[in-house]
Amino acid sequence: MNNYGITRDNLLRTLPDVLKNDKKMCALATVIADLLSGQVDEIRKLKIYSQIDSLPEPLLDILAYDFKVDWYGYDYDIDAKRAQLKDSFNVHRHLGTRGAVERALSDIYPGTEVEEWFDYGGDPYHFRVLLDVTDQRVSISRDEIIRAIEMFKSRRSHLQDNNVIYRSRVRIVIGVTTGYVVYGARLCGTYPVRATQGGISASDINLDASGGGTAYSARFCGTPLGSLM
Repeated sequence: MNNYGITRDNLLRTLPDVLKNDKKMCALATVIADLLSGQVDEIRKLKIYSQIDSLPEPLLDILAYDFKVDWYGYDYDIDAKRAQLKDSFNVHRHLGTRGAVERALSDIYPGTEVEEWFDYGGDPYHFRVLLDVTDQRVSISRDEIIRAIEMFKSRRSHLQDNNVIYRSRVRIVIGVTTGYVVYGARLCGTYPVRATQGGISASDINLDASGGGTAYSARFCGTPLGSLM
């Protein structure tokens, strides 16, 4: 028996004794208890925040409108929609900060980073966006990206060269194998006359690896050629 759930018996159990002795009030309470206990499934649908990963797409679109998720893409992939909706409150709370720009863009391009001017030696009060396209959820135009950046950034900060740097990560896996040989040393006094005994007591394998990359921006059609380096 469920002593804590919203059931007909549990609801009627909360009825005061003075009302239980009144036939009319008891009948009314029974009708109300039947109606409330039948709405349990509907009540579960009100648990919005804990069920964003399982809510149907039409409901996600409605919630995005109600919560004023201005950068929400109604034509985006459903995974991107869920990510945007879950992060919307933190983005709104930290609007105008580096974190807000990173979080909002990472909903579509996971791993995106924002570097302040003092991190890369740029112009004061400027920043640059390293847009990670390795595992992008959807592909959006440059104009949409710039619009989103302008929406989240601080008003005193400016996008370096008004351009976005696209980055793709590559994973390199290195495997190392070792082997050994079992041997027996000759006993002293046996052939050959000189017997040598020895072995390797320890060995080390040192592997130094480093990686790097170059961030660049592609020129837009219609701009002067100049130097492409």
